[in-house]
Amino acid sequence: MPNDATPETLFAIDPSAPVTSALQGAMPAIRDRSARDDLLFLERWEMAPLEGIGPALRVQQIRRANPELADAIRAEVAGRRPGVR
Repeated sequence: MPNDATPETLFAIDPSAPVTSALQGAMPAIRDRSARDDLLFLERWEMAPLEGIGPALRVQQIRRANPELADAIRAEVAGRRPGVR
């Protein structure tokens, strides 16, 4: 991520670009478009969770399929959010 960019400004510039360094590093190895979309959804959900059972179930499935990457994304996003342990 450029030094002057924040996750919010980067997302505003390119909503299809990964924000976390964890996902930025993983994306080049992911060839399947639906898998890329799922991981971007997970990353965005970690930043701003959506209400409802549908999004929660989707996130749960993505986490189960990619536990290490999901943990890395969650930890990185939590580190950026003030007041989150």
